[in-house]
Amino acid sequence: MNKLHSQMEIFFNTPNWKNYWIKDIKQYSTGNIMEVGSGLGSNLFFFKKILKFKKLTCLEPEKKLFKKLIEINKSENKNIFFINKSLSKIKNKNKFDTILYADVLEHIKNDNKEVMLAKKFLKTGGRLIFLCPAHNFLFTQFDKNVGHYRRYNKKMFSNLLPDNMKIEKIYYLDSCGFFLSLLNKIILNRNPKEHEIKTWDKYIVPISTIFDKITFNFFGKSIVCIYKNS
Repeated sequence: MNKLHSQMEIFFNTPNWKNYWIKDIKQYSTGNIMEVGSGLGSNLFFFKKILKFKKLTCLEPEKKLFKKLIEINKSENKNIFFINKSLSKIKNKNKFDTILYADVLEHIKNDNKEVMLAKKFLKTGGRLIFLCPAHNFLFTQFDKNVGHYRRYNKKMFSNLLPDNMKIEKIYYLDSCGFFLSLLNKIILNRNPKEHEIKTWDKYIVPISTIFDKITFNFFGKSIVCIYKNS
């Protein structure tokens, strides 16, 4: 868990990446939103800046992470709430318009059970949005170190799709980052260093925003899947 915490801190300050993927889901993320597995709250600033929500609930089950989450994000925003529980421990079945899993689902051993549970918290017409690392052939020691059970592709999300839901949109992001991940898999096979993450965010992500459009999001280091509830 300490390795996971340290990696969260390294990836905390990646503004280009967060701006990129969050702006991409903006039109699908409205109303009453819940983020499952908020970690240190690194997405919060960008949610507040980019998304139009009535209420945002940040769910973080791990006690040490939750304590840091509260310390870092002392917000006066009355529409943001923090809960130190896993989704399975929530008794109140309030319904949400949007439920976000940002780099979280790959940490959950039984992802099918988690998706079915999340569906119960969705309003009719509500959306489950997943951002995950893409392609199991890119799985490295880094994935193991931070507690990943798997990486995802489009077929895997099709297989996870619950009844009475449809895939509204599914696509890959960070085409240039894909080649960096492939390089790490073939040659380095280690955790990225802090200066490497900063270089990726500062220089590679802006290039990916262009190449992703040129390649029609055909491949990438990450995958985004949006399920819509019927």
